[in-house]
Amino acid sequence: MILASSRAALAPAPPRARAPRVVVGKSSSANSSSRGRVAVASSSSSLAARVFGAKTRAAARRAPRGFAPPRAAANEPPKAPGFEGAPMDPGSPQGQLLAHVLDNEPQLFDAAVEATLDRLCDEIDDAESASNGVIDVTNDDGDGNAADRAAPKKGGELVLFRRIQEMRAMERRSGVQDVMYAQILQKFMTIGVDMLPPLDDTTLIMRGVDLNQLTKGVHSVEALEMVKEHLLGMLGPEASTAYSNTMVRMSKLQAAQMYAASIMFGYFLKRADKRFSLDRAMGTLPMNPMESAAALEALFNSASAMDSMDEADVPFAGASEFPGSSGPTFDVASNSTDDDAATATAAGAGAAGGGSTTLKQYIQSFDQQALSDTARIVSLEGVVLAERQTGALFGSVEDLAMEMKEALESGGVEINSADELMSRVQEVVGAGKVKTLTVPVATQRRIVLEAVAFGSFLRDVESGVDARDGRLLTPAPSAGRGREPPGLIGGAA
Repeated sequence: MILASSRAALAPAPPRARAPRVVVGKSSSANSSSRGRVAVASSSSSLAARVFGAKTRAAARRAPRGFAPPRAAANEPPKAPGFEGAPMDPGSPQGQLLAHVLDNEPQLFDAAVEATLDRLCDEIDDAESASNGVIDVTNDDGDGNAADRAAPKKGGELVLFRRIQEMRAMERRSGVQDVMYAQILQKFMTIGVDMLPPLDDTTLIMRGVDLNQLTKGVHSVEALEMVKEHLLGMLGPEASTAYSNTMVRMSKLQAAQMYAASIMFGYFLKRADKRFSLDRAMGTLPMNPMESAAALEALFNSASAMDSMDEADVPFAGASEFPGSSGPTFDVASNSTDDDAATATAAGAGAAGGGSTTLKQYIQSFDQQALSDTARIVSLEGVVLAERQTGALFGSVEDLAMEMKEALESGGVEINSADELMSRVQEVVGAGKVKTLTVPVATQRRIVLEAVAFGSFLRDVESGVDARDGRLLTPAPSAGRGREPPGLIGGAA
């Protein structure tokens, strides 16, 4: 008995069952190779499944009791790339591509922007060629239908063709907007500041940000004084003396209007600063009021001196014709030289005045037409980006305005002055009848300065796209003439 059991233990194990081999003739060699590849793929997939299953089971054994590993939803679509550190998400494939590059390969972002703009320009060229009836011979399949493609379309086909072209133009416009927004986000990343997140909470306390990064790294030295005045004008004089952690309650509509006005002010300030730098480089800056008065006084003094000299020389007009005359002479050349010297003196005063003219004085010299043109956003893409940015932070401005209007009219009290309106708004905000925000003074300052920086960056990227190809931008409709830019603080220097 013991001997039999030991023999059974020492006996070799029976061979494992193998799958039957399929013998294929020479005529089906292609089928055999494909079947071999399928078999290898299936065996590899089964091996990967076994390895993954073993790792999952091992991880489950190592996991603490009561821990369930997360499972991915079966029908959950993959999340599209978004702009990290910004309240908006891309609305086009071009924006998703740039968001992915900016997040994972920032060193390739500029090249990706150039390639994206090139593709958009090519699409515009193709659309113009199609609308002009140009035949693309590269797509001719040789069946002699080129003449049919060049033939004029019927009424229904023409309407459909125009509708398709309009839809493609809207898609290109959305792509250009995302390209501009991605460039603005890159500029914020360059100065080391993230954009504000959506301000949905009633009480918002955020991590502190060095406000110098939103000013010195964005604006020129001449523009910083006007940015400071704009900040005080938006927040009021009490904000300059308040502590940074002092909480301020305001309606969302007021915050959205303040943000939108600051965007417009930053855009206007960037355009005016560029124009100011160009005039200063060319020596065509206007004089400030004090030096204009000094230049006029110099001209008047030189004119009075010339008149007195003419009166003194009139009685001796013929004395210079006789030799040896001892009377005073009248030298025309010397008079011309004196006149030129006086003119040069006045011109020197004007040049000195232009050299010391500040940016604020330069803007105050604008007439209503120049002021309105400088304050207007040039492209429709820029207008839409400003609106989308404001809506992404605070919600729909139209809905907030309607909510405020209904709250003001609910009291049944007629409002006849601006003071009564402000008092009524404070009552509505205090009673919580509208959506409000409670933020520290430091966050309130950051909201204004970030909006000004956004407007400045918007003008920069808009100029870059326009320099690339002006057809990429859609001209914005002119709003109204004689309208001052929002947030511009007037007053003489």
